Amino acid sequence: MINIGIVGAGNRGIRCYGIYILKEKKDVARITAISDPDRKRLEVGKKVLSLDENAIFTDTEEMLKKAPLDAVIITSPDYTHKDIAISAFNKGLDVLCEKPLALTVEDCDAILDAQKKAEKILCVGFVLRYNNFYKKMYDIVNVEKKIGKVIVAGAIDSVSTGSQYFFHGWWRLRKNSGGLLVQKATHSVDILNWIVNSRAESVYGAGGLAVFGGNQPDTKRCSSCEIKNTCPEALVSGIQWDYGEENIVMEVEDKCVFAKEIDVYDHEVLTINYENKTRAFFVESQFTPDYKREFWFIGDKGRMYGIDPYIVSEKDRKKPYIEIVYRHTRKKEVIDVKLEPGGHGGGDPGLIEDFIHCCITRKNPLADGIAGRESIAICAGGEKSIETGKITNLR
Repeated sequence: MINIGIVGAGNRGIRCYGIYILKEKKDVARITAISDPDRKRLEVGKKVLSLDENAIFTDTEEMLKKAPLDAVIITSPDYTHKDIAISAFNKGLDVLCEKPLALTVEDCDAILDAQKKAEKILCVGFVLRYNNFYKKMYDIVNVEKKIGKVIVAGAIDSVSTGSQYFFHGWWRLRKNSGGLLVQKATHSVDILNWIVNSRAESVYGAGGLAVFGGNQPDTKRCSSCEIKNTCPEALVSGIQWDYGEENIVMEVEDKCVFAKEIDVYDHEVLTINYENKTRAFFVESQFTPDYKREFWFIGDKGRMYGIDPYIVSEKDRKKPYIEIVYRHTRKKEVIDVKLEPGGHGGGDPGLIEDFIHCCITRKNPLADGIAGRESIAICAGGEKSIETGKITNLR
């Protein structure tokens, strides 16, 4: 029986991971403790996960010292990941850390060093690798080799939810999130890395703030704003998550999205050069009406396009599909992909299944610490390139 502690009693920790383990993995794993500085969230987690009072902690270090643990799941804010992961490894625990693994390459390397010394499992929350849509794209390129050697690749992240939380809460400050390339784009950049099957040598970026940010007071809040009923960016009702027993309104911050302090970008464009000579692009927008991910992989035998839509216009297809066009015949093949149940198209439960399996077998996870590090190399390097206007060399 694997004893697991959860750091961060929010949506990811409790709803996505905790409840799944409680209901689906109770024969091999159990949640023995949770930590969060927010007592209200702790009480929610305590009730939903059927925990005793001595299993909840407002201090993570205290939990790591006192609770009976074999592993931890880190779902706390991004800027806390490094210290918690290293502390967990120093105490001999296996670790599942939400993405991003850390905010900088240096911090990722510190985590990997601690993992190596501890000889423990490190899994990173790249749930898309466990989604059938992305697994199929990987297989087409790397197993079936239908489009030959990939020479050009690309991805576009359309993020309609930018104003729902990213620019209202703690994510809006780079010191907390590393920037939205690091916080949000790390998912799709990891998929590029995985399918291209190479390490990036350099990245060049352009971007900035075009819609959000401005000169409003940093203390201004939607709930007390005089134009909250007419402002299209106002967040006045919070975000509600269903924990199975009752609806809990998560206390998402409602700071004004036009505040002076906002220093993360709302759009970015990257050019990535890989060691295997593949060239790639990545585009992210936080103010598009769509919420979808699109990928292109162009090889010497054909081109593959894939779209994983969440929210698109009513006339567009709402199910993910992959399209292959072969170079010499122009024959087109369309592949519909059936997703598994669960969050992120089955990615959430797939990640947990892999982590627990690796804790038992001591095998390396599909989404390991190296993947976490390589994604941050590109994303943090892209942020630096946008700031300096220069290419960031990664090796």
